[in-house]
Amino acid sequence: MNKLKQFVYSKRFIAGILALFQLWLFFFLTTKLYTVGSTAYTLLTIFSILIMLYILEKDNMNPSYKIIWIIIMVFFPVSGALFYFLFGDTKLTRKQQKGIRQLEDKIRRHMTPNPYIIEKLSKIDRSIGKQAFFLERNGHAPAYENTAVKYYDMGAAMFRDMLADLKNAKESIFMQYFIIDEGFMWGSILDILKEKAAAGVDVRLIYDGWGCLINLPEGYEKQLREWGIKTYIFNDVKFSMHLGDYLMLNHRDHRKITVIDSTIAYTGGINIADEYINVIERFGVWKDTGFRMEGDAVWSMTTTFLNTWEGVAKSKEDYNKFRPRYSMESDGYVQPYYDTPLDKINLCENSYLSVINNAKDYVYIATPYLIIDNELITALTVAAQSGVDVRIVVPGIPDKWYVYYVTQSYYRTLLKAGVKIYEYIPGFIHAKMYASDDIQAIVGGANTDYRSMYLNYENCCSFYGGSIVDRVKKDFEDTFSKSRQVTITDVNKTGFFKRLLQLFLRVLSPMM
Repeated sequence: MNKLKQFVYSKRFIAGILALFQLWLFFFLTTKLYTVGSTAYTLLTIFSILIMLYILEKDNMNPSYKIIWIIIMVFFPVSGALFYFLFGDTKLTRKQQKGIRQLEDKIRRHMTPNPYIIEKLSKIDRSIGKQAFFLERNGHAPAYENTAVKYYDMGAAMFRDMLADLKNAKESIFMQYFIIDEGFMWGSILDILKEKAAAGVDVRLIYDGWGCLINLPEGYEKQLREWGIKTYIFNDVKFSMHLGDYLMLNHRDHRKITVIDSTIAYTGGINIADEYINVIERFGVWKDTGFRMEGDAVWSMTTTFLNTWEGVAKSKEDYNKFRPRYSMESDGYVQPYYDTPLDKINLCENSYLSVINNAKDYVYIATPYLIIDNELITALTVAAQSGVDVRIVVPGIPDKWYVYYVTQSYYRTLLKAGVKIYEYIPGFIHAKMYASDDIQAIVGGANTDYRSMYLNYENCCSFYGGSIVDRVKKDFEDTFSKSRQVTITDVNKTGFFKRLLQLFLRVLSPMM
């Protein structure tokens, strides 16, 4: 009986009930609302039309997302509109809006830009100066000098260095991850965190409620707190009587951040699970990338963590206590930036678009999921048709077949425009990277898909000049050599029913 009670109160059970409730509600509304009477049904139909007009009028909503909801409302005019009203749009309570504004104001005050760096970048290349200014102005993301950067082309290499730095931590360890899974990688880190917390180091951890729903045991955060690790769950999956507690569940904390003693930081596409360091094999070789920063730019990652911490812990933090202790010599410029689904600026997509649109010679892209809207399709095809060498590498062994089908549905359009597409033969490529013209690279956690562009909390870093840009380009070249180039002949061999399924899934892709 105790096990049954624990299961009924577990997050997995609650998540399943919520999913089933949404399905039941949709079909209940679809079948029952047609019997409410002509006057009431007419009023509900008018309500549906107003919702559709509202969707069409929204300038900051992706057209693909508009289309899928309008299709739903055409087939289910009443229930579709009510379903969108309840679950399809980002709505916040007044209290939530006030709290977010306060957090945004605080991070804005602490992220003081250095105007001379933008001037230096503009002299090197006007286009990257403009991009850096865009990120600085709209994302509270200054560009930095005085920061040493080390790039990792595989997760295992980054993990080894991270363990060494964690063991040397003396004052603070901040970690924020979408996925944490029990195993060798997390076990090795956890041993150090427990030891450091016992020694008086300020150890804090944030993990995403959906990302870790299946991976971590029920009540795991309580165990971590008992070990002295201050822990909070972002968007925890739990039962609540308040509708406002469910409004943010579709927005996931997809960031991957580790900050040590306020001066060393790690980030990239690497979560904390054994497949990311190839201790276990899930989809062949798991290729992922990341980097280590030391110096001034770590301040940006520290403030982002603290800003999230204040939101989940409902606390007030003195950011200035955690400023970097020293600077490092650097051979380029570093600009960490962070995206939120609540500001409607779409920072990650616009930064990717800027790289593509400004490319003169080449632009290389790595992404595990290629689910692109009209803006990205246009940018990629125009760049290729203008003579830019556009190359995209995606997994050879996918982790989700339906997402892979959507990725393949774009092949024909891109290939016809001259874009080169590669599938990574050894396995699954989880890296999220862009590189262009030997002058710029982006490495981070944002996929080239709808969820990362519009729904998730993300973090990336743009690099201008320096050795890391060369390292990223070399990694791309090595990856291309291990990949199979897709041809239009391959696409033409796609069967009719598979093509039909691809098109169907592509229509639904904004909701994946």
